[in-house]
Amino acid sequence: MKGKIVRIVPSGNFITIIIRIIKIDKCGRTYTGKNYRNFALWSELKEGDLVDGLKWLDEDRGIIDGDSPVHLV
Repeated sequence: MKGKIVRIVPSGNFITIIIRIIKIDKCGRTYTGKNYRNFALWSELKEGDLVDGLKWLDEDRGIIDGDSPVHLV
């Protein structure tokens, strides 16, 4: 699914990335950090970027799988 990164919040060892899912106009979030394997997928992305390849880890809780094959659109 596609989304737009609306906010990136660094917090200690974690980085929270908030994404607005375009098709359903709902926000989700994912987590990464420099010590995590998914950091390479997310590290170059910035607020305002449009991305694709997102997958839900838990849609009810609004959590996007941090290991999604995310890429710029």
